Order: sequence, then C-alpha cells, then structure tokens
Amino acid sequence: MLTGARRGSELLALAAFSSARRGARMHMAGAQPHADVVVVGGGAAGLFASIAAARAGASVLCLESGSQPLRKVRISGGGRCNVMHDPSTWAPADAKQLLAGRYPRGSQELISPLLAGFSPDETAAWFRAEGVALKREADGRVFPTTDDSATVVRALLDAAERAGVRLLTGAKVEAVAHVDGADAADAGGDGARARFALDVARRGGASAERVLCGSLVLATGSASHQLAASLGHDVTGLLPSLFALRLAPGALLDASLAGLSVADAELTFEPPPPDSAQPDAPANGAAAVAVATRGKGARARGGASARRVSSRGPLLVTHRGLSGPAALRLSAHAAVPLAACGYRGDVVLNLCPALQPREVGAALVAFSRGEQRGKQVSTVSPFELPRRLWRVVVAGVPEGSSAPAPGDAVDPTARWDQLGGAELRALEGRLTRLRLPFSGKDSNKEEFVTCGGVRLDNVQMRDMRSKKHGALFFAGELLDIDGITGGHNFQSCWTTGFLAGRAAAEAARRAGAGGFDGDGGGGDKPRPGRGSAQRGGKGGGGGAALGGRLARGRAGAAGEAPPN
Repeated sequence: MLTGARRGSELLALAAFSSARRGARMHMAGAQPHADVVVVGGGAAGLFASIAAARAGASVLCLESGSQPLRKVRISGGGRCNVMHDPSTWAPADAKQLLAGRYPRGSQELISPLLAGFSPDETAAWFRAEGVALKREADGRVFPTTDDSATVVRALLDAAERAGVRLLTGAKVEAVAHVDGADAADAGGDGARARFALDVARRGGASAERVLCGSLVLATGSASHQLAASLGHDVTGLLPSLFALRLAPGALLDASLAGLSVADAELTFEPPPPDSAQPDAPANGAAAVAVATRGKGARARGGASARRVSSRGPLLVTHRGLSGPAALRLSAHAAVPLAACGYRGDVVLNLCPALQPREVGAALVAFSRGEQRGKQVSTVSPFELPRRLWRVVVAGVPEGSSAPAPGDAVDPTARWDQLGGAELRALEGRLTRLRLPFSGKDSNKEEFVTCGGVRLDNVQMRDMRSKKHGALFFAGELLDIDGITGGHNFQSCWTTGFLAGRAAAEAARRAGAGGFDGDGGGGDKPRPGRGSAQRGGKGGGGGAALGGRLARGRAGAAGEAPPN
C-alpha cells in the first residue's frame, strides 16, 4: 500500500505522462462513433471515472441524460458541497468497525478500495492539486474553503476538459449490448475491436444513435440499474435512505418545537413482527425488501434479519418531525425495515444517552433533594436540555395543546421537593424512553440517496470490474453501497469512480481498442498551470451529433441539447 503523499505524486506523474501520449478523440468506425471508454453518467462518480480513464490514456465519451452534469454535487451540503469526510478519521486499525458505522450497505467490501485503492488522503490530494482548497469542520465534514459547490464543479469540469473527456448532455442510453468482433466487424476499423454497443437517444433527436466502445463504465445511479440487469447482473430493490421522519399527529414533539435542536440524543427503531406489517405499505416495498435480503453488502436487510437499530448524534425538530444526524443515520441503517412497515411505527427517543436509565433516575432524585428543590419543576432541569423541550417533557403534552395530560404527567407548577417516586420515575421514562409515533418520511433538503443497486458479489471490488463481462465496470450509487451523511457517499463515488475509470482504460488498451496505438491527432496537449485548456479533441470528430465540444453544463453550450 502506498502512502497518500507517494501515491499522490505518482498519480500526478502518470497524469502528465498519459496526457502527453493521448489521442483523446472520438473515432469513427464506419458510420458509428467509437471511443475507447464510454462512461454512462455525468455525476460525481461518472465524471471522476471519465477523468481517470482519460488520464490513463483512453479516449473517453461521457454521456449524461440530464441538461447539466454534476447535479448532486451542485446542491449537496446546502450548496456548499460536502466533498468528503476528514481523511484523518479513516483509521486502518479499526476499519471494519469504522466502515460498518459509516456505510449501512457495502462497508466490508469497501475496506480494500478505500484503504488500498484510492483513499480519502488521495482524494484530498487530488482536489488540492486541482486548485480546490479544503477545510475541515468540527464534525469531520470537509468543504471547499469558498463554501461554494461551484468551486468543486468547476474543478471537475476543468480537469475533464484538460484530459480530453467529451461530455455530452441530454444523451440517454436506452440500451446496451455486449458484442464480439464478428458482431461489430461490419462497422470496420476500430469497431471490430468494440465490446459494447450503446443506443443513445438525444433530446429532440429523431432516433437513437449507435455508439461503440472498448470498455464501458456504468455510473448513473439508479438510472443504470436496468442496463446492468440487461447485461445479466443481479440488482437489489431500490429504497430511500437518508430521510427525515415525519411524526404522527399528537406526537409529543410537534411543530411548536420546530427549530429546536438537541446536541446529543439517541433514536431507536425496532421493526414490528412480520405479521404486523402495515396494510398501507408501499406496493413495491415487500418485493424490494425481499430482493434486498439477497445482497452481500447489507446489514439488517429486512425479513428474518431485521433487528433493533439505534443512532446517536445531534437531533433537530422540524415543522413535520425529526431530522439532523441522529434521524438521518437511523433512516440509513434502518432503510429496509422502515420501508417494510410502510414508514409507520414508533421510534424511541433517549434524551440522555450518555447515562444509564438508573443514573438518570438517581440524578432526578438527587436534584429533588438538592439546592434547587424549592423551584418549580418546569423552570429548572438537572440536564442540559432546551427549556422549551424540558417543559414538554414535564407536562407530557405539546405546548399549547388542549389534549388531556397523560396519567403520569407531572404538574409543571409543582416544586421539585413535592415530587414523589412515581412522578420521578415518569420523568425518567420520558427522558430515556420517549415513544414517538411516526407516519411518513421527508427528503433531506434537496438531497436524495437510495439504498440498493448492483449486488456487490457481482463485482470485483479491487477495480470495480464486472465478474460477468471483463470490460464492464461500475461506479457510484449504481452499486449497492450507501453511506451516512458527512461526505461518505461522495467518498465512495470518488473511490469507485477512480478505480473503475483507470481499469476501464487498461482494459481498452489491452484489447487494442481506439487510439492507444499512438496514431495521435486528438487530445489537448499538456500544459502547465490551470490556464484555459483546449476543449475536446481536434481530430476524428464523430459527426455533428456526437462530436460536439465538451459541454460545460450551461445553456447553449456546444454539444448540449436544449432542456425540455
């Protein structure tokens, strides 16, 4: 295993070498455009794979179905872009346990790629080399110092442009087929060495166009699952992950507490017995869970393996329910059983997770006999909780509610020294075992993460290569890998994208595809610094339809179809 610094220097040297020898252009195989590597998906993983493949010497075509690339990068972190998680926190000594907490699915399979393939240290070095200064926040999240996702987007697009990647937006892959020399021979030239044929539909185009490639990288998140399945791969059911919980009407924490946060809380969800499944669960929920249980990269995938799930961290009360790291992490680790119950049930909130329940009870007894014993219960608390929250815990009903107080409610006007054992036990229960009914889910801002995808036992994880097709690779959210908040999902995109792109270029080279024979003429020439780079390649073309200049994700950019 190379250290981050050593690997970083070698990667930069490789980039300079490969840029000098690359003929990065679209080739024409008869009437059909051809590239060494085609990457399906212009998101974080897809563009990173494209850059890695191009820097390794391949001609690369990146196809993005949307009107602009890197959509999730643009909106992540509230527009600040949480690029990754603090590299210093990825300790190899306890990698197994560490990753299990950060990746509800795919944690064990990611150990080798993250630590020996393309590590968080190398990720940070890569972005710094591209001119993105990074900063670490107290919770370990890493952002660009500009606090602007445009900095990251610009760096990725500039790197792709300099590497000679051709990025085509508004291009949807409708079908893909594995071909051999005989199937592609009628294309002539490089087409005889193609391994995949893709039908690509352009927005506003009359019909799909055929594109040939030597290696293929699928990296479009859930949009590529059908393509992966058509090539013989097993795909687990897709379910939402990283979402807020919508509390049911009458829950103790309601909209009157919106905006209130707790620095340290624990949420627990225990799936109901199988025979108590909700009648209004999503129609595809049971099927999705049943399929998901077959994946290797899962923890508590559902069914017989479902178990109690807990998550601890900061908690935020919203107008509709619970959010913040504790709620989002719970939704990730319990994504499958939550879907199985139709996103209805109860979560248990512990407001004092640093203490055992008996310690909480002892603290309440001591407080009722201490210096504050003459004060009203609702005005002073032995624990560091927001005052509004404490008043609700004492009363047992939401503030301003006309609902009758529960039988174990404490009179908020009573003094501490007036409380008996039953009332103190009731307070202990609400502080450590507050049951909150929930009746739905809400997205986390504009971000959306799914669990499920291509089963990891179908993939050779050291280079993201398909075990069914030697020139097919996977990256990003297409895989059955998902992480908690804090930059972990982007890290898996950078790591899997880099490994897939580099290996795809090597596979194309070994097959003798495209421009690896040094016929030159295409790519941008290497140049020092970060000055303006020549866009796309000068030779070959690929025709007006598929040979446009590198699209930059803005209206009217060359090679970009107008939005619908």
